[in-house]
This record gives sequence, C-alpha cells and structure tokens, in this order.
Amino acid sequence: MTDEKVIPLRGRGAPACLPADKPAPRKPRAKAKPKPKRESWTADKKRTFLTTLAATCNVSAAVRSISMSESAVYALRQRSPEFRAEWQAALREGYAKLELAMLDRAIHGTQKPVFHLGKEIGQVTEYPDRIALTLLTAHREAVTGESGGRVSPSDPEEVRRRILDKLDEMNARLSRKEDGEGA
Repeated sequence: MTDEKVIPLRGRGAPACLPADKPAPRKPRAKAKPKPKRESWTADKKRTFLTTLAATCNVSAAVRSISMSESAVYALRQRSPEFRAEWQAALREGYAKLELAMLDRAIHGTQKPVFHLGKEIGQVTEYPDRIALTLLTAHREAVTGESGGRVSPSDPEEVRRRILDKLDEMNARLSRKEDGEGA
C-alpha cells in the first residue's frame, strides 16, 4: 500500500474514494437560465387592467387580472401620461358606480332577516343614515352651490376670515357664560 490518504466520497455515482492530492471531478455547470424578459404591455392587458380597476376600484385586483406585477403597473403609470389619465378615469368611473350603489342603498334600504328563537320570522328594511348624510354633504355644493360651511383651501383669506369669525363667536359665548347669562 501507499502512504496516500484516501478521502471517502458520498453520493451516487461518486467513486468510492479518491486520493487526497487529487481534487474530486467537477460536474459541468448548468447554463444560467436567461432572465425573463421585462413584463410587456399589450393593448389587451391595458384594457383588462383598466376595466377591472373601474369595476373594483382595487389596483391589486386589477393587477391580478392581467398576471403582472404591481411594480410593472406603477412603472407604466409613472412613464405614460396617457395611461395615468386612463387610470384616473377608471378610478373616477369606479367611484361613481360605488357611490350610486351606496345612494341606492341609502334610498331603498337593505333587507335584513329578523330571527326569533332561531327561526326567521320576517324581514326589516334598514336605511343607513350615515351613508345618506355623507353623500348629501358631498353633493351639496354641486347641487345647491352651497359649501356646507366648508371653505376651499385655495382661498386662504376666506379661511382666515372664517377662523377669526369663529374665534370671535367663541369669545362672545365665553364672556356671556362668565357674566352669568348662560351658555
């Protein structure tokens, strides 16, 4: 026998042992997989995305409908003013549909079952007042021209004037209270 050290190798197809001064044979490297091409947009993908966005008002759902990444969608919105405008239009359409559905619910109510001792004994119509009030407030200005006390943030002088009027009103109430006139 020789004085060579022998290193046992494990694994299928490996020789039982090799001399220590000789490295184990290397397997040929597999070729690197080519990187996937950048996600490409088609007119159909854009149309599907925008239609789903208008229907759901949900970017994630719209992205899933076209099997692309959210980053690709936001990148297109960033670099394409036309797509950005279409995106905004789809959201406006979606919110208008949502608002109409909520308005319908506020006007016509929703049917809720009534139970007694575990059995349904009838139904009651519920009217969501909070939704109705929110919608009325949102549309007051468009319908009547009134702002409902709100001031456009683009008019700082009007905002300042109203704040000062409110402060004067509060001071007057406080001084009446101190004088014993009541609140």
